[in-house]
Amino acid sequence: MSLLAWCLLSAASASSAAAASPVLAVFGHKVPDTDTVTAALVYAWELNARNISATAYRLGELNPETDFVLKRLGVTVPPLLADVSGKDTVAVVDTNNPQELPEGILKASIHSIVDHHKLSGLTNAEPLEVDMRPLCSATSILYARAKLIGLSPPKEVAGLMLAGILSDSLEFRSPTTTELDKTHAAELGKLAGLDVHDFAEGMLEAKANVDHLSPSELIMMDTKIFTIGGKKLRVSVMETTKASGPLAKKDELVAAMKKLTADEKLDDVLFFAAWQDSAKKSSTDNVLRFSALIESLGALRQGSDLNIVQ
Repeated sequence: MSLLAWCLLSAASASSAAAASPVLAVFGHKVPDTDTVTAALVYAWELNARNISATAYRLGELNPETDFVLKRLGVTVPPLLADVSGKDTVAVVDTNNPQELPEGILKASIHSIVDHHKLSGLTNAEPLEVDMRPLCSATSILYARAKLIGLSPPKEVAGLMLAGILSDSLEFRSPTTTELDKTHAAELGKLAGLDVHDFAEGMLEAKANVDHLSPSELIMMDTKIFTIGGKKLRVSVMETTKASGPLAKKDELVAAMKKLTADEKLDDVLFFAAWQDSAKKSSTDNVLRFSALIESLGALRQGSDLNIVQ
């Protein structure tokens, strides 16, 4: 057994000894995407397998892609969690940014964090388990953990792990994708009994089906707040199969972005619409970029130099 596997198992034993405790609440970030929802479900599965009682939650409504994934795999939608308090013990996945978590997160006791993003300020009064790796998704990390300690995911859990990888890597087109992520996806496809490309195509088709959403809903579908150079920005991303959709709604989108900038006291709202026109071309090669600030001056940019990772 490797040293890392021994450490994980030792942490499991120590945690279980403490856990006559309340059930751990496992969740990711607000405005949940596919990786954050699937990672919460997968990590709850891992914790329960380690004899640590845990339940997965979500911090918002499902987007069309995540809804497709859960229905395709026959997995129940995790319950909505409004907030946490000092009485709660939680596990956090796919973020370590307090701004993306419930307001009471700094009062809660944090059991562990599994994430693939940079350090963003989440703190805890006591030592905790932290597993952060430069992989494309939180579920890719969770699969590596499962392999290390000899946990074999059942079909639906393998499918959830695969979905998180495919979503965050844009089916391996994102520059954050590693060779290990691709290996994980191939293995998980076999475990889940899924054709990886066909599953990814179904996810993209579901993600692109946004005609029923209002401009405000489009902006909030996949979005995060960043502070860059002292400026507070909301960055929103929409992936689609063609540019005509966001272009047709440009005026309504810009109006909604300006309102959101004022309502949230932001310096700007940036909206990126990326589309894929061939199996070999990255979605980031085709990008429309709207800025509430720049659009106020009547400017629209289109180009290929986007490299923002959510």
